[in-house]
Amino acid sequence: MRYLVLCAAALLASACTGTGGARRAQPVSGLAPATAAPADYRRPCDGTPETPQLAFDCDRRSILGMTGEFRVRFAFDETLALKPGYQPKPAQRSGGDEVVFVVEDRGDFIALQHILVAGSGKERMVIKHWRQDWQYEPKEVLLFRGRGHFELAPVPPEQARGAWSQSVYEVDDAPRYAGVGRWDHANGVDAWTSDFTWRPLPRREYSKRNDYQVLGAINRHTLTPGGWMHEQDNEKLVLGADGKATALVREVGINSYERTSAIDFSAGRDYWRTTEAFWREVRQAWADAAQRRRAYDLRHMLGERPRFEALFALADKAAAGESVARADIDAVLNQAMAKDAGHTAQAQPAN
Repeated sequence: MRYLVLCAAALLASACTGTGGARRAQPVSGLAPATAAPADYRRPCDGTPETPQLAFDCDRRSILGMTGEFRVRFAFDETLALKPGYQPKPAQRSGGDEVVFVVEDRGDFIALQHILVAGSGKERMVIKHWRQDWQYEPKEVLLFRGRGHFELAPVPPEQARGAWSQSVYEVDDAPRYAGVGRWDHANGVDAWTSDFTWRPLPRREYSKRNDYQVLGAINRHTLTPGGWMHEQDNEKLVLGADGKATALVREVGINSYERTSAIDFSAGRDYWRTTEAFWREVRQAWADAAQRRRAYDLRHMLGERPRFEALFALADKAAAGESVARADIDAVLNQAMAKDAGHTAQAQPAN
């Protein structure tokens, strides 16, 4: 199943964000798709919950409401130049087809896995895509601090109370970004909004640009009658040698997930069935390593090949029925996580 690695390589070079796709780019038009809302939609909860327990239950149903089969469209517009002389770049449009399902549910913790399926017949390609973990009242989150540096940071109790963290991971389950926010169920809308958080350059730009080092963002996930939408209020930040951040430009991003029954996702489900146990072990290995190290620098390249290729190669072995030892996974992670953690670029991202 070497095609999985090759397809992932194409994905990582695509014009999408960390949640990119493999379909041909859409024509540049409005940020949000003009799609009529289905009339038979029922919200995860009726009205605004009046007690913490009802709110928790409603939050959970909202997170689980992001599962299903979707056509996905990605739109990014640079809207406001903030650095003198900066010329905003052209708008970016792309898309893909994804199935999203629960891989773990412990009540106060839910993990959702995205699998992208492209093409049909013999040309069908499957990619284990990004993952989002939701933790109720988190005690700590793994934050991106700039220049490849990640750090486990405590969440103040007053910020965690009634809140959920969302942690987003790469195709190989390496960390990408995390934020803390609350679900709001007022006015007939179910939406979660994060704090201002840092992330590495998006995949749609990291191989094309070197004029900024951090994407700062406020993220909002909103359930809609036809699916859900991920809205991003982004700032592209330049990091100085002293770690001080200076905004280059603002950007609006909209990732829309529209439910569909027109796509055959069976190949994606088949892939997950043969590799689920392997990827569960990979998730645990990353989590264990973060707890041991507390802070580390993450390498994208392992020698002459990208880090994800090493783990995808092990996944191919698992899919073929071969045994993959935890030591093989740990060996890849030990190469990827620098022993000497780099300095924190900035103690707290400033909004």
